[in-house]
Amino acid sequence: MNANNTNKRINRFDNLRGLAIFLVVLGHMAFSTKFLSINYLHSYIFIFHLAILFFVAGYFSKIDLNQPIKIFKRILVPYILFTIIYWIIYIPFGKPSEAIFIYPTYALWFLLSLFFMKMALPILDKLRYPILFTFILALLFGFIKYTGDILSLSRTFCFLPVFLTGFYFNEYKARLRENYSNISSALENSKVIFLSVLIAFLASFSVAYFIPGSIIMMKFPYDGSYLINIAVRALIIVLGIAITLIINRFMTDKECFLTKWGRNSMAIYILHIFFIVLVKKFTESFFYSQSEIVALLITFILSFLIVIFLSQDWISKCFNRTMEFFANLILKDA
Repeated sequence: MNANNTNKRINRFDNLRGLAIFLVVLGHMAFSTKFLSINYLHSYIFIFHLAILFFVAGYFSKIDLNQPIKIFKRILVPYILFTIIYWIIYIPFGKPSEAIFIYPTYALWFLLSLFFMKMALPILDKLRYPILFTFILALLFGFIKYTGDILSLSRTFCFLPVFLTGFYFNEYKARLRENYSNISSALENSKVIFLSVLIAFLASFSVAYFIPGSIIMMKFPYDGSYLINIAVRALIIVLGIAITLIINRFMTDKECFLTKWGRNSMAIYILHIFFIVLVKKFTESFFYSQSEIVALLITFILSFLIVIFLSQDWISKCFNRTMEFFANLILKDA
């Protein structure tokens, strides 16, 4: 059990979360366009932006008797509430799914996956090799044939090793220094660090360029050669962990603009979906009339503006109070 992780605010991890949440918004702004460079950007971002969020979530996770109710309040209540809101909003535009909680709406799958991970943590912590075990499970789950993104199970399994890497980060780091000092020293060598960064980012660029985005998202069962699919999924998971650890290694401990984004990341994550839909609806004709470079620039600018606006403390406070209100309606003494 990782007893060292606490919920104390640490600038480094707020900054990591802030970077990841911007990449989430940018990735959704860059999703499915006629411009190849923007589609490539979306595929590249997906390799590691959610890995960072799951890593940080794992780092601050705990195992104690009070956790299930806290997890329900902080994660499942927003999932339930905003699933209903999206379902209601969707009614005028077509027939919404009848299984509204079974098939996660848009980006809400992240909350459902995180809920399952945190609830399963006490059991996973009893395993002798939890990260290796969940890594193998992630590869095997691709063989299961299913329709749609049911309960976000595929991505839950695929990101579990990343989540557990965050949970055991301090423990494994201490073990490495204590029992394998030579390896630990080598990993701190500037040449090794440079080579690791080079390999990780070149590999991720190649994966984003050659592998379809639908495969990179690890959302559906294997289709085609099983060996190739297993190898690709394994590579994507490993790259997500590797790039996350590299970014964590170089992330500043100082407070900066990313810190505020990270502290208010939950409100940004959930509410940005509305802004993405509205922005795309009202700027689509203008967006597609631009050159590819201008469209790429617009994508970045709009993403920045959305994050800057939604990162305001008053928005996060209103969001948190609303979640608390609905939690109190559902739970006794919530």
